[in-house]
Amino acid sequence: MENLSPGSGKSYEGMMKDLKMVVQLGWKNVWRNRLRSGVVMGAVATGIWALVFILGFSQGMVSSYINVSIENRTSHLQIHHPDFVDDPEMEFIIKESNAILEDIGQMESVKMISHRLIAHGLVSSAAGGQGAVIRAVDPQNESRLTRLDEKVIDGEYLDANRRNPVLISKGLARKLGVSMDQHVVINIQNKSGDLVAGRFRITGIYGTGNPRLDDVQIYVRYDDLSRLGEMDDRAAHEIAISLVDLRMVEELKEKLSAMYPQYSVRTYEEISPDLAMYNEQIKTSMSIIITVIMLALLFGIINTMLMAVLERSKELGMLMAIGMNRIKLFLMIMMESLFMCSIAVPIGLVLGYSTMHILGKRGIDLSNWASGLEQFGMQSIIRPELNTVVYVEIVVALVLTSLIAGIYPALKAIRTQPVEALRKI
Repeated sequence: MENLSPGSGKSYEGMMKDLKMVVQLGWKNVWRNRLRSGVVMGAVATGIWALVFILGFSQGMVSSYINVSIENRTSHLQIHHPDFVDDPEMEFIIKESNAILEDIGQMESVKMISHRLIAHGLVSSAAGGQGAVIRAVDPQNESRLTRLDEKVIDGEYLDANRRNPVLISKGLARKLGVSMDQHVVINIQNKSGDLVAGRFRITGIYGTGNPRLDDVQIYVRYDDLSRLGEMDDRAAHEIAISLVDLRMVEELKEKLSAMYPQYSVRTYEEISPDLAMYNEQIKTSMSIIITVIMLALLFGIINTMLMAVLERSKELGMLMAIGMNRIKLFLMIMMESLFMCSIAVPIGLVLGYSTMHILGKRGIDLSNWASGLEQFGMQSIIRPELNTVVYVEIVVALVLTSLIAGIYPALKAIRTQPVEALRKI
């Protein structure tokens, strides 16, 4: 067996032949103790499956929160008068909202668009009063944008045939001591700053799954609040836009900002910074989880490889005695570690991907904890999901882990003294 060492003058063909031999020996050594190798590969595959599931479930919970928030609170983009963002008064309006709706609604990236009037006022009944945000919407457009009609749990949606209908939450109805078909009085300031009041009939009780938000806002028709506030029928305080693809948000924001420089165009992350915070938190959590599981697998592989080296010390000494140099021995041990991970990684990824695919369609039913999830604005059905980038990161992390895991056992092996090793029983 020829030496493979610097300056030996060995040809490229000879080096490739030696490398092929080392690879073959490493592969055969993996299967010499099938039980031990199988346990390690099974542990690695199970670890990958568990890692994919944990990451997918975590991402699914965050996505549930973000999707609910986008649908019920922010949409993907919103347009406001720049002063309305800091001081939501009735006078800060978008004057040509109808024209903006028509222009933006024709864009291919826009799924749905709607305009709203927003007023902060007092909702009162015979039993008491409660401060609230009054959101005046176009019933048809709003139902397509936020599916508000599907969230009416009692009564009817904003029926066009009823006079001054209003949707309130169950919690707000309880605070005001009112029920279906009873009246509440809405007190707001009109465009001129004068206090005005209107009598509205409760036609529906709604719930978006976020009681903290629902209990401080009510829904009325755009025309009814426009008339009460003496607003121009083309005016709006807010234009909400839903997109076909979340990835188009930044691009469309830049485009709309250039089209309407006189107005403020904001993304859902700018409107609600907690959504951006959740995204960053999940990225940090994923990195920590991947690191912890990789460390567990690392020590498992090191332990197995070290046992294999110690058991084969006589054999390794003999290989060195007949001419295998330390570089080849080092590479052989490294190959064994790499081969075990190379077999386990695809199995674990296939199991993890299959689990994500199945649960992504069916979802994980957490209805028993629905009330608690609602307090955090999440749905009771969690659909795990995982980006392709994360799968790539897992593969890269495992390759590095397997290489690092093989270093110490390989160094232990090359320190073997042939004479001492051959004397062992």
